[in-house]
Amino acid sequence: MNVGGASIQKILDGEMAICFFVHRSAFYWVMDDRANFSLDAEKDYRAYLDRGHISASQYDAACREFRGGILRLDENNFLEYLRAAGGGHTTDEMAAMFKTNDADVGDPLGLHARVERFNVSGSGLAKGDFMAAERLAARLPGFYVNFDRKVFLHMESDRFHEDLAYPDWEAGFGDFCHLVPDGARYWMDGADFWKVRFIHG
Repeated sequence: MNVGGASIQKILDGEMAICFFVHRSAFYWVMDDRANFSLDAEKDYRAYLDRGHISASQYDAACREFRGGILRLDENNFLEYLRAAGGGHTTDEMAAMFKTNDADVGDPLGLHARVERFNVSGSGLAKGDFMAAERLAARLPGFYVNFDRKVFLHMESDRFHEDLAYPDWEAGFGDFCHLVPDGARYWMDGADFWKVRFIHG
């Protein structure tokens, strides 16, 4: 999956998201369908089956088709999933999303400066800046999966993705910026763009 405008639009439309994976001391940036970041999708499909929302044949089809047949994502099949997802992206590839002026955001550094003024004074943002900040925030990761430490975090306050984590994992909704190594923080090139996700009009 290329890092570009089409992918960003799919994130804004709710189809895709960005995840930071840690696997055997290596890290990977992945852009994919947000459902593919669920760890135990079998739990969801089994619940649908038990409630009669899907038939046994639909359940069998889901087991074969969801995430290439990987219903339960774990450290042993992660690399298989990664290959099926088109591989990960480098930090430099991800950083390119903040280096381009486009019609949706304009000048990212200029917007960042206005956001910083807004955080200090409560003023300085034009009406269109709130939408631009939302589109810029779409370029930030929404999921964190660390197989080494068994940690699953997400930043979607209206969803309960943690329900599909494994029982022995630490899982929940929360800010995971501090868990991403400094060298991997692609949003830190020239400015800390992480703060744009907390702007509300």
